[in-house]
Amino acid sequence: MKYKPTMNVMPKVSLVPPELNMAEPLYRTIKNNFTHLAPFLDFITDDVTIEDEHAYLKMMIQQHADNKARLFLIYYETSLIGTVDLHKIDNNNHKAEVGYWIAEGYTGKNIVTNCVNHLCHFAFETLALNKLIIKADVRNRASNKVAEKAGFTFLATDVEDIFDGENYRDMNRYVLLKKQFEQQPR
Repeated sequence: MKYKPTMNVMPKVSLVPPELNMAEPLYRTIKNNFTHLAPFLDFITDDVTIEDEHAYLKMMIQQHADNKARLFLIYYETSLIGTVDLHKIDNNNHKAEVGYWIAEGYTGKNIVTNCVNHLCHFAFETLALNKLIIKADVRNRASNKVAEKAGFTFLATDVEDIFDGENYRDMNRYVLLKKQFEQQPR
């Protein structure tokens, strides 16, 4: 298995594996983009702390070691602007879920789509997965657009799939198989 610590995605954009010292910039990015992120990400709360982000990075590093997840931080030059990850990695069935978010000032620039494409390549070629799933809030047009532009196929809307503490939210489910990814033009 070949491992690259940093993946160059496009000019000035790279995917970097997490380190504990990244908790403070991750915290700052989340706090500065709270109103942009919170409506769609149930784990984004207004009382998040640097310690919470440190614990999150520690958990993700451990899940990486246990082959249960892979987190990459999205950097534009030297600024942390978002994350992309594989979670719920199921090695018995060769599948995982994909998650992503990006700071508001970097939306609409194909950054997330390119990062998702790189993550898919990593998942299929390095981790030998066969199936990737994206669940996107039906109200989050940008997230649904990323899934479609990255070549994922819409499967269904899972009604009242996520409870955010106040309401149930419907989620669109998308899938990408390795054989479909290999047929996509690069």
